[in-house]
Amino acid sequence: MQSTEKVRKQFLLDPGKIRVVKKITHASTDTEAINRALDMVIANEKIQRSLAAVKGKGKIKDVFDRVSA
Repeated sequence: MQSTEKVRKQFLLDPGKIRVVKKITHASTDTEAINRALDMVIANEKIQRSLAAVKGKGKIKDVFDRVSA
């Protein structure tokens, strides 16, 4: 997700968490790591909304005729 407008913000963040996020996202800078983490949160929310929208719709046929408990 690319944004054309950038804003400068000042946050107090845990440096340990930033290190972990940099490692997970393979980011080279703190800013890049935080941007990627924010993108992941936004994408996750879209996925969660999509899954909630289809929850309970359709049927899955058990081809092995198992009985669900």
